[in-house]
Amino acid sequence: MKNILDLDQVCDISNDVYFEVIDHLGLYDDMVQQTKNGSENTERGSQLYYLIEDAVKSAIKYKEEDEEEDDE
Repeated sequence: MKNILDLDQVCDISNDVYFEVIDHLGLYDDMVQQTKNGSENTERGSQLYYLIEDAVKSAIKYKEEDEEEDDE
């Protein structure tokens, strides 16, 4: 079965949801740290992002490429 979204689309949705949540809850400073090259997630921020990404994948029944091959 083919995924309804590709991984880039899943990541875009996850990113949008992540920033909406941390902005809405006032957690930006706890979840994102500034670096020389811009910004990056803190450990807590990364955990939250991957939790959201996993929830999006689960909601659309996303399968990794190696999982798709196993189903055939």
